[in-house]
Amino acid sequence: MKQILTGSTAVPTPQTSQPPKKPLCTYCGADGHEDFQVLSRHRTSVGTTVWLRCSCGALQVRVVTGAGAQIIARGRRAQA
Repeated sequence: MKQILTGSTAVPTPQTSQPPKKPLCTYCGADGHEDFQVLSRHRTSVGTTVWLRCSCGALQVRVVTGAGAQIIARGRRAQA
């Protein structure tokens, strides 16, 4: 727990708990940006559309706006 010093006494402050992050890849659970390869990036009227491939082979399409990124489509590469 963090403490804030006020005068000569320390007052404990509650820590805010962060909600758990969702994995970026819903197939393998990869959560690092280094696990993805950008295939293409296009500006659109909504924001920027980015096509990505995870190291496990899954494809994702994300729309990136000023408010953040949203996964709008995802798929899995067919296993040979």
